[in-house]
Amino acid sequence: MNIDLEQALIELAKQITANQIPVQDRLWTSKEIAEYMSLSDFTVLQKVVVQPTFPTPTQPTGAAKRWFAGEVILWARQNRSKLPTGRTRSVKKAA
Repeated sequence: MNIDLEQALIELAKQITANQIPVQDRLWTSKEIAEYMSLSDFTVLQKVVVQPTFPTPTQPTGAAKRWFAGEVILWARQNRSKLPTGRTRSVKKAA
């Protein structure tokens, strides 16, 4: 019985990973870029994707702009000292 369970798990793992697209080939939205960079979508749209050296987006017909994840990751590593920081919120003290 243990052999059947082990074989079933092996087959399940094969099925799960069989059709996955490698991360570098995935298309990311600005929200996915924001999640990767730990920034808000607003910051990514206003301060990141507008930089002249940022990868060129692709825009599938009828869809929002998307960027190849591998290009974004490479760009972020090469420009890590220039990445924006998120907005800070001031905490109001109670009167």
